[in-house]
Amino acid sequence: MLFANAAIEKHIKTIESEIGKKRLIIKHLERRLVRAEQTQMNEEHAKAERKYIPSQLEASEAIGALETLLANVSRDWTQRENRFLGHVVLSPPIGFNVGEEGFMEDWAVVEIDDAKVDSTNFVGNVIDPGTTVPMNEFIDRMYQHPSNPHSFNYPGNRLLKFYNTIPDEETWKPSEGVVDHNNDPCIMVMKRGYASDLTIGCLNSIRSFTRFYFKGQPGQMSKAVAILPRNSSSGAFSKPGDSGSAVVDGKGRLAGLLTGGSGACSYVTSINVGAWPQG
Repeated sequence: MLFANAAIEKHIKTIESEIGKKRLIIKHLERRLVRAEQTQMNEEHAKAERKYIPSQLEASEAIGALETLLANVSRDWTQRENRFLGHVVLSPPIGFNVGEEGFMEDWAVVEIDDAKVDSTNFVGNVIDPGTTVPMNEFIDRMYQHPSNPHSFNYPGNRLLKFYNTIPDEETWKPSEGVVDHNNDPCIMVMKRGYASDLTIGCLNSIRSFTRFYFKGQPGQMSKAVAILPRNSSSGAFSKPGDSGSAVVDGKGRLAGLLTGGSGACSYVTSINVGAWPQG
């Protein structure tokens, strides 16, 4: 299902909130323009005030677009049956200590309903950086150190497509010259999750051993790829509710799926784990 009930309600509230913010901006600009017309000011000051008129027009256009989006989402997506995209046809039990690396393995095969998803409406596997983090700030977060090579280009259509996967060998030993703010080797990665939205973190050579998966059952050892906060003040990469989020680097390479976290550390199951079914 695309979006659980709580998720779709959250998205609707976010759209409504954005509309409210834009209306407040317009009211502020209207008051400022009225004040400019009612008071005497020199031409230079008057010119500066008139510069705010385009901002008012942009806010009005944004409200129109957001109201259209809100109407479409409310009409097409609030009903649960409209959000079912397919069904699970195979879901083996979770595997522990799988392969030479000893990772956890958790996967399923899903048959997609082609009446709902086809080549005309599927844009591919992408992450939308969104608008919560300004573009220049987002780019700065992806380059934790001035010496790092520029492997990330902000997508022109704001959709970062997935290309290939990050080899496990590279997560063990990141490319030389790619370091974080402490000069430690790392790979900068991002995810968009339900609970914490868009975040950026450091995937590095740490392997975390997790032992307890099911309450009341003996613990089993498996490794997980660890992702740390991008710096000491950025907060954890994920929160409860983000599980299942795709984690990718600046090139759009998939590292794996988020499976959990503990304190500041988040855990990812590698996309390269196990032998995938053939055919």
